[in-house]
Amino acid sequence: MHYIKPMPNLPLKAEAILPQRKRLGFLLTLAMLLFAGNVAATELSSALQQHIAAELQQYLKQLQLNSTAQPDISLTLPAAITNASCSQLSVSRRQQHTPPLGRINYTLKCTAPQRWQSRAVAQIRLYLPLVVASRTLQRDEIISADMLSLADIELSTLRHDPELQPEPLLGMTVKRRINAGEPLHRAMLQLVYLVEKGSRVKLLVQGQGFEVSTEATALADGQLGERIRVENLTSGKIVEAVVSGKNTVVTGHK
Repeated sequence: MHYIKPMPNLPLKAEAILPQRKRLGFLLTLAMLLFAGNVAATELSSALQQHIAAELQQYLKQLQLNSTAQPDISLTLPAAITNASCSQLSVSRRQQHTPPLGRINYTLKCTAPQRWQSRAVAQIRLYLPLVVASRTLQRDEIISADMLSLADIELSTLRHDPELQPEPLLGMTVKRRINAGEPLHRAMLQLVYLVEKGSRVKLLVQGQGFEVSTEATALADGQLGERIRVENLTSGKIVEAVVSGKNTVVTGHK
């Protein structure tokens, strides 16, 4: 009788051991694939960043502002397109009429070399010097230059159009309390003429060391600091004067 000697139990291996040369080739190929994926993702991010930068330039152009401020743009791309490449990419978003600020969803469409569509999320921050209240402003106060200053404000925090220059706001009246440091906008203010056309005004004639007060008739509406023409009721002469207060204008120099 013949006995068959049993083979010893050998452990099963889940993967084959590649020869050294093939193993190095495999690792090199894997590294190249990973690098290609990073390059593709970088190209997509760069294309989207360029699109956003163009949108921001158009927005600043609408504000008639030539600013060199650099935006802070953070992008989130889906993992599914990190290895995708595209030679013909279009970028769009739904609300094209709104400023490209804050958190925005973009649609990416590729037509070559392969067709695919995906989405990306951008967080866009842009700081600009805007008009703010230099102190707390109370209702019915008339805006003067010392009440306003400029401060860098992140635009996506605004719910209104930014005010970039203080001059257009001078002479307007405060409609509600405005806290110190708060950005101003037109809805907070109302246009009130301190001098109305045809009204009687006090005309202060100033000279070297003297001031004479007389009455005049306003020939135009005027805001604080605005130069208007008035008719001196005493002499009948028409002179230019600066609106200095309610129904008060001043001409000459101290």
